[in-house]
Amino acid sequence: MLASCSHRQEATQFDADSTDIDTTVLRVAVMPAINCLPVYYAERIGLADSLGLEMELLRYQAQMDIDTSIIYGHANIAFTDLIRIAKLNKAKVTLTAFASCDEALSLISLKTKRVKQVNQMKEQMIAISRLSATDYWCDRLLDSTRTNYDDIYRPQVNDVRLRAEMVRQGLIDAAMMGEPYATWMTMLGHKRLFLSKGKQPQLYAWAATSATERQQKAFLDLLREATERLGKASEAALLRDILKQEYQLPPALVDSIELQPVKQVSAVRPTDAEEAEKWLNKRTKKKP
Repeated sequence: MLASCSHRQEATQFDADSTDIDTTVLRVAVMPAINCLPVYYAERIGLADSLGLEMELLRYQAQMDIDTSIIYGHANIAFTDLIRIAKLNKAKVTLTAFASCDEALSLISLKTKRVKQVNQMKEQMIAISRLSATDYWCDRLLDSTRTNYDDIYRPQVNDVRLRAEMVRQGLIDAAMMGEPYATWMTMLGHKRLFLSKGKQPQLYAWAATSATERQQKAFLDLLREATERLGKASEAALLRDILKQEYQLPPALVDSIELQPVKQVSAVRPTDAEEAEKWLNKRTKKKP
């Protein structure tokens, strides 16, 4: 039981146009994904200020939480994927992708399982986030191996770090996960059965909901500048510090992990957006 002696206060709905909110500040919703690394880095070194951009990071652990931030007007720009964008747009929440990211996803299988291929995972559990890029690539894998959809259990685990922790602790048979968590798992001996890197469609993107054109352009400049600087050897120590604090990776792992360069963002391919919408339409027509 919980008790309180304070007076009860009714919760008030967040209003993006409230006079208490500074609308000149660009609020960016991020999560511990590798393509958010340049944004964490830019905040650390004060790059936004030097570009004349006042920026505030909204930190989340799951795409679903970013969705909520978008819906209630908290974020102006968000890291998300084309499937989530299509879903929100169908719900009359305007969200426009303006930069595409080659965010690699891996299928990581528990090292204690005698599984070397996806088609050997019948009646096992693969943790995903429902109606997202992880769900899409899991479907693609099952189709490519002619594995029956109903033969695989797919529990929804939205928190990206929790997904990795469940594999680490042996609580789940496998999980779809991004970097740097997938590399962490392979360093612990777990098996990478699939990697989406370089494959089409590229589903992850930066999207704007209420950012002005000037803010979008300034944010893109920030992304490109930060991504370029991250590739320099002199920034390795700061980069590793960000991985420890923002991504909550174990210090011993961070000190030994091989740092892969983050790719520059590119224009969103219309065919990728069409593929995401096509898959979403097909999936949502299915019975739960």
